[in-house]
Amino acid sequence: MGIVRSLWGVLLGIPLGGCFLLPSGESSKVEDVPENLKQTRVVAPPVSDRHLYGDVAKLAVGQWARYREDGTVLTLSVVGKEAESVWIEVAEEGDPGPVSARLVMPEGVVKKAFYGEVSKGSKTVVVPQALRQGTAPASTARETSRESGEESCSVAGRTLAARRIRVRFEDDEGRFVEEVTLWHPEVPPIYAGSDAGGLVRRKSGSRQVELLDFGAGARPLLEIPR
Repeated sequence: MGIVRSLWGVLLGIPLGGCFLLPSGESSKVEDVPENLKQTRVVAPPVSDRHLYGDVAKLAVGQWARYREDGTVLTLSVVGKEAESVWIEVAEEGDPGPVSARLVMPEGVVKKAFYGEVSKGSKTVVVPQALRQGTAPASTARETSRESGEESCSVAGRTLAARRIRVRFEDDEGRFVEEVTLWHPEVPPIYAGSDAGGLVRRKSGSRQVELLDFGAGARPLLEIPR
């Protein structure tokens, strides 16, 4: 009778003496993962078909500028040209950091765009970025006063004697908003430009854009499919 109980234990996997007796199956196999499956897939957010920054006709390949915009740090770089159009990369700080490369025509129309993400030591695949129809924001505010002067400021260890422009606006409801901007001729007009140079700082109401650094020699972060 004890022999019968032992046989049933083997067949049903019932623990005998503290152990399970189970039939062994085929050993596991390790297979290589295809290279294209190892790369991180990204979903590209749409981008406006209108260039939202400075006049690209006034830019030179290699120029770049880094700004803090309402808490977000982004770097704008001129990384190439195709005929009269200019490749602009807009890169946000982060790990990974999103990067959008846009081919911008002289009139400010974005012909095409690509998207990728860059982290320390690696990059994602680069994918096309859909264009959405963009419109310039309508403003009904009227200018009531304008003042200009000089202001010294420090940017990445450099002291700039910037031109300051203070403008006051009034909207349809009688509310006043003051905008103060600083400009300097050594700053590339990649974010915004005026006859006094590129933007150093802009403060309008509670919003502020501030230049952190600028220079030349920018190289593409993304490898654009050809």
